[in-house]
Amino acid sequence: MAVGGRARVVAADDHPELLRVVTSTLAKAFDVVMSATDGPKTIDAVTRFRPDAVVLDIEMPGLDGFQTARGIRASGSDACIVFLSNHVGDDFVLAGVSRGASAFVSKACLERDLVAAVGHALAGRAFIPSAAVLPQWRRPGGRRHDLQLYTTDTFLVEAVSGFMDSALDAGDSIIAIVSQPHRLALEARLTARHVDIAALAAAGRYSVGDSALGLAAILRNGMPDPELFAATLDPVFERALAASTAAIPHVTMFGEIAPILCERKEFDAMIRLEQIADEYAASRPLSILCGYSTECLGSEAGDLYASICAAHSAIVPADPTR
Repeated sequence: MAVGGRARVVAADDHPELLRVVTSTLAKAFDVVMSATDGPKTIDAVTRFRPDAVVLDIEMPGLDGFQTARGIRASGSDACIVFLSNHVGDDFVLAGVSRGASAFVSKACLERDLVAAVGHALAGRAFIPSAAVLPQWRRPGGRRHDLQLYTTDTFLVEAVSGFMDSALDAGDSIIAIVSQPHRLALEARLTARHVDIAALAAAGRYSVGDSALGLAAILRNGMPDPELFAATLDPVFERALAASTAAIPHVTMFGEIAPILCERKEFDAMIRLEQIADEYAASRPLSILCGYSTECLGSEAGDLYASICAAHSAIVPADPTR
């Protein structure tokens, strides 16, 4: 780490004007120790300066970003790698994170997302532009307890329906603990994606519950209780796991219980519930995606926002137009 505790970053992009934007954006929070315009120069900079993170454009001459990342790892560096690209299709992002990147940022959202993405990567979290990537990304063990931020309900429904569709394609079963309006909107969107909700429910691959009722079932003396949480979720989880068609059976869950506590300003209970969910998922073939409104969490610089991000292993940013 540099003097004053600021992380050291190397940035690379073959377009000089964009590279200036990248470096000036990063300089708000980090020490940019070197900028480079191609892959070999980037690898040399990493060897010389030993940065904590490297921001890589994927489309560069000589060596592309993926090849450069491989060269960085071959050099012995364990710097976090953050890919930057105009191409943010799910397959492209999946290729990036599967190659060991901690984060993937769209150039269209560079000024909004880049500093946050590097910060999350340095803290050991992933940052990706689409929740639909998560079920296809078979991470090497560890936590699979992720966060979808949103500003509008329309964006949330589109993001989560894509996430669920992707999970179903992977052979996972789905558990959704949601509000009634979100349930109706999600099921309408999934149906529009040609997902047969009724058939999946009959097979045990789709289970849905009401978030308010779910919260009431797991509270003891006003606080979430791990025994009640497990007793409530275990039967649903076991049925869903048995119905999974994946080669290694797996369950994917989307939940909106903790955000109710956020809206009530019961923040200690909210954080406790996230901890319980984390512990529950860690011991089971289960991935959890939580949806939080940015309005509820407040400023990205605030303690509440930081606490919720810290409780999750991957962050998916809110609506690009917010």
